[in-house]
Amino acid sequence: MYKVLLVLFILSISSIKAELSSSCETDSIPKKCSPEPETCCDIPTAPTTAAYNAPARIDVCGSKDAYLTFSFIYWKIEENIFVTQFKADGTAANNDRTKISTMDYDYKPGFKIGGGYNFQYDDWNAYIEYTRYHATNSISRTRPSWAQFMEPVYNRITATSGDEIDFKLKLEYDFIDLDLSRWQYEGQKFLLKVFLGMHGAWLEQNITSDFKIDSLNATNNAIYTLKQWMIGPRIGFFYKWKLLDSLSIARKGSTAMLYQKFTKIFLRQNDQDLATAGAATLTTTEDKRSSVNGLFELMIGLEYDKYFYQNKYHFNCLAGYDFHGLVSSILPPGWLVLPGLTLRAQLDF
Repeated sequence: MYKVLLVLFILSISSIKAELSSSCETDSIPKKCSPEPETCCDIPTAPTTAAYNAPARIDVCGSKDAYLTFSFIYWKIEENIFVTQFKADGTAANNDRTKISTMDYDYKPGFKIGGGYNFQYDDWNAYIEYTRYHATNSISRTRPSWAQFMEPVYNRITATSGDEIDFKLKLEYDFIDLDLSRWQYEGQKFLLKVFLGMHGAWLEQNITSDFKIDSLNATNNAIYTLKQWMIGPRIGFFYKWKLLDSLSIARKGSTAMLYQKFTKIFLRQNDQDLATAGAATLTTTEDKRSSVNGLFELMIGLEYDKYFYQNKYHFNCLAGYDFHGLVSSILPPGWLVLPGLTLRAQLDF
């Protein structure tokens, strides 16, 4: 009889222990010397019925309600900058073939780093992010056999045909985004975040053109520099559609209206057209021009997120393809687009 009671007592203790630990995964509990088990928090659950405007932000246990992000970007410049023009004949009346050569661009790396904070008031979120993208692209063009005339674009049009041109574009683009937003459910699988904020940027472009004329044993060169800053309001959305508990399709779209101030517009050209005359130099500088321009951003990708360590932390990673576009009538082609890959990691704690 005593043996039966002892067996029942042991089974009861085991059942109670299993019940207390059922809310956490076994492998999520760290091994410690203390005999007291740590408190486990439940993962915030999605609504069981279609929930409109229900908050959907990440909510980790015992948290500071903050998170950090880091993104690796691999973008390229899409800017329709003309380099040189080839003509079958130098005169406009007899010319029967013309070709304009444009710049070629390669993908270059950059990064983003940011931080955010979740407010208790209605689950609103504040986020600030800094982006740095610096890239240099260079090309060379040689006059083809069919062309009798070759002229540069960023030098004054010379009366003597050239033979080769070396062209380089250097871009330095840094910007900061400050957003206020709120994640919410629209149904059970669709999450939406609308944000309002500010966008500030610094942009510098340097164009160097070296135009070689073998018949004169000379090189005509030009330097074109634009320096500017921009600031203005920004609005957009971010949404994701859950395919599985941890896997989602994510998209983003935003636009901004920016006040654009040019702090430097500089052009220097050194040209030599005749063997008997030295190179003529022309320099133009302007620093008081301003305008209003537009900004747009688009992104689509896949996102994976997961709670871990007894739900006290949350990790999120995203792989997407971005389009970042700046429209301005003062930029050389009128616009600047930066498409490319973005890999983003986020840690909530």
